[in-house]
Amino acid sequence: MSEQLQLRRGTASQVAAFTGAQGETVMDTTNNRLVVSDGSTAGGWPAAKLVEVITNGRTPVSDAAYSALTTDRMIAYTALSAARVVSLPPASAYPTGTRLLIVDETGNCSTTKTLTISPNGSDVIDGATSAVVNVAYGFIGVESNQSGEWTTVDQGFMPALANIAAAAHGANLQIGMLETLVTLSGGSTNASVQIPANCIVLAVGARVVTAITGATSYEVGVSGNLSQFGSGLSISAGSTNYGLIGPTAFYSATTLTITATGGSFSGGQVRLSIAYMLANPSAA
Repeated sequence: MSEQLQLRRGTASQVAAFTGAQGETVMDTTNNRLVVSDGSTAGGWPAAKLVEVITNGRTPVSDAAYSALTTDRMIAYTALSAARVVSLPPASAYPTGTRLLIVDETGNCSTTKTLTISPNGSDVIDGATSAVVNVAYGFIGVESNQSGEWTTVDQGFMPALANIAAAAHGANLQIGMLETLVTLSGGSTNASVQIPANCIVLAVGARVVTAITGATSYEVGVSGNLSQFGSGLSISAGSTNYGLIGPTAFYSATTLTITATGGSFSGGQVRLSIAYMLANPSAA
């Protein structure tokens, strides 16, 4: 003869008001979960259901922007034909001590087909407003302090500023890249991003993103040397200039200026890229 075991049971409100004997288990019929009593705590200790347990998993994303969930642990791009954005959940909502990994499984990720990781609201990643994966099979792993900050704990991409060498007391050599898109108007236009202070500039490259109108050519430079990084440059969309110079030190933040020649700018956009090095002294 078979036997059937039935535990004491009740609704969530009934269980919340019940203090069972130590080790007694009852059934919460509202939430379909077991509750273990310790003999003194009203409501006991509810057992987690499998769907509530944080587990490792893989979320495949096919060639689209994606808003990460607090339950995501790995976001894997299985197709990538253009630059995409992964929006992070609020850092305050993501469990501490848990890594979120975003990875390109396609091998198509590049400097043009990037994966940009965008924090929520005023949150930051390593103090910055975004992080970019920009190499084939690249990845980034981040963790949250639940207080507005994400920290990179794993990475496989080219950062905008990279450490090349370091000494025991903090002296280090860094190489970096900065980009800025300049919308042209009038006789000249200043870029919003400056050459950093106390750096050595190797080049300021230029690419015409939108065809320039109103001028026959243009030049790139700084105050006192308006053609330092190129002159007589083409106004056609897609044209480029490397802007190479002998390594030159800049001791203060310096504004870049794009100047029209053969007329004044009536339209067009140029993206400037600053290649520079920092030789930082010892920190102690």
